[in-house]
Amino acid sequence: MKKEKFTVSEVIEAIKVGHTPVGAANILKCHSDTIRNYARRYPTVKARLQAEREELVDYAESGLRAALLGREAWAIAFTLKTLGKSKGYVERTEVSGAADTEPITFVLKEHKVIE
Repeated sequence: MKKEKFTVSEVIEAIKVGHTPVGAANILKCHSDTIRNYARRYPTVKARLQAEREELVDYAESGLRAALLGREAWAIAFTLKTLGKSKGYVERTEVSGAADTEPITFVLKEHKVIE
């Protein structure tokens, strides 16, 4: 097996500083796929990337909270549409055919999936 260019510790430290696969790759001067490959092979690297993402979501939630406390309309609407569903706040879209009397026609086209 070929010796890896970076140690797991080096990759984890780069993720701590760079926060994302792209950021870590910039620090290590490699391609971001290298970081993703380490994450596939090493649970500790994968866990570090997940922790960085969770922290990002925490920051976003803090920003949303600040916007809600500032009574920003977009934040109120977003929160009710997403978190308020259990209390009946849902956004619905009704679809009908032309002039509300004709049936809706769906056309499905075949496509190839390229992996």
